[in-house]
Amino acid sequence: MINENRKFWKLLLFTIPTFGIYNIVFWFQLTRDLNEMNPDQKKIKNYILVIFLSIITLGIYHWVWFFYLCDRMQTTGAKYNLKVRPDAGILLGLKTFGTFFILGPFIANVLAIHNMNVVAHAYNTHLKKSTKVV
Repeated sequence: MINENRKFWKLLLFTIPTFGIYNIVFWFQLTRDLNEMNPDQKKIKNYILVIFLSIITLGIYHWVWFFYLCDRMQTTGAKYNLKVRPDAGILLGLKTFGTFFILGPFIANVLAIHNMNVVAHAYNTHLKKSTKVV
């Protein structure tokens, strides 16, 4: 079963006292779960690698990874007849250009986590239906 109860406030609350370690664990697990839900496609890079690539590219790779993550949520949602909104382009726009308004990245993360919860719920429901014991 995939966790379908992720909360942004919990991410924000636990990231500060753990000096960012909870943030790494949170996104690592989210990426792992998303890759597990849709194993047919190329895997999204895990978050630890994203951190190193982001350092090398001065933060640009994090935005690329976030776009692929949101796009994969849409693809996986479509597999279970869900229309995941807002789409990856809008979330990336919020994350990048919303930085000028300070709240943009927070809103993008909230929406991405919500989308992941919706897709995870659909996946878990599908899994329960397909593995019912008679």
